[in-house]
Amino acid sequence: MHTRPLTTRASLEQGRAGQKLRTYQALLDAALELTDAGQAPTLQDVASRAEVSRATVYRYFASVDALIHEAYFGRAAVPLEELVPPGTEPVAAIGRAAEALNRLLLDDEAGVHVVERAFMQMWLDSIPGERPSRVGRRMKYIDPIVDGLSDRLDAPARRRLRTALALTMGTEAVLAMRDVAGAPIKECIAASTWAAKTLVRQALADAAVRSSRPGRKIPHA
Repeated sequence: MHTRPLTTRASLEQGRAGQKLRTYQALLDAALELTDAGQAPTLQDVASRAEVSRATVYRYFASVDALIHEAYFGRAAVPLEELVPPGTEPVAAIGRAAEALNRLLLDDEAGVHVVERAFMQMWLDSIPGERPSRVGRRMKYIDPIVDGLSDRLDAPARRRLRTALALTMGTEAVLAMRDVAGAPIKECIAASTWAAKTLVRQALADAAVRSSRPGRKIPHA
């Protein structure tokens, strides 16, 4: 059975999407270098350090505050391998990932709103095909965990799980829990962790039921 492979970060870094991601990262790096040096940079300062035009910076960030918040979120995010030692059971692994990322964001709610507002404005101001790529920090946590289930979940199940897990962590998840549901921070952490773990458990349970049927095997991508 032929199936399309899951989208990987490597595939996203090919072509124009790759150039956008590299530019995005260069802007984050420039902002950190300038602030670490004790400066309060303007967007022009960041553009000069990253060796791009000011117009390029504006295609990614509506304000220098949004850029700096995004840069600090990125630096503070703990790499997955530090959160999840090799051999960690996948339900526990995704729970740790959701908790770590959402706790980081909830520690700076103002920053979350600034970053989200800036990206939405960039999206609205850009024509289709020219919209900036999001860094997709949550996917750096989700993808390795989901990819590690290739012996238990077929490719369509992994794609569905990957997409569903994207709803449980990140800026939009935090805003929904706090601004829409009105949950206190402690409950937000508990609920998002529970949701992520429940999705993985259910995906594995569904796969186990399918594989138990006569003649059914998990098709590997």
